[in-house]
Amino acid sequence: MSCVADESLINPIKPELEIITFDVVEKKLQVNKVLPENVERLLTKWFSDKVKINGFDGRLIFTISDYSENIISISEGKRVDISLTFKLVLTKPIMSQTKFIEGVVSSYGTLSGNYSLSDFDTVIQNTQTDLIFRLSRDLKSKI
Repeated sequence: MSCVADESLINPIKPELEIITFDVVEKKLQVNKVLPENVERLLTKWFSDKVKINGFDGRLIFTISDYSENIISISEGKRVDISLTFKLVLTKPIMSQTKFIEGVVSSYGTLSGNYSLSDFDTVIQNTQTDLIFRLSRDLKSKI
């Protein structure tokens, strides 16, 4: 007797990201590193939907300068470690102000026991989603 399941045992996470507002008139996202498709999509969606501007002057440039994703074998399973380095530059020419915010966020996920490749893919996607959530939370705390 055996059991076969087509569904993944691990559910994808869907975090609620908060809106971050900047007192500038223009925003730009720059990615200086090749990102996995899922991370690129999550980052672009977060930047366009949750990073808001409401000023009359100034510019926001948000740069992703490094991305690292390592898969490590652990006892009876696998672990994925992901990190992202970012830099935010806020310039206000009228007030002659420039503000820099830099940071590194990281997240990890593990899976052990009997699992399928799709389960591990879900763990990777959940870790990538958690990374964007941490990025949003870290940035909001530094403003």
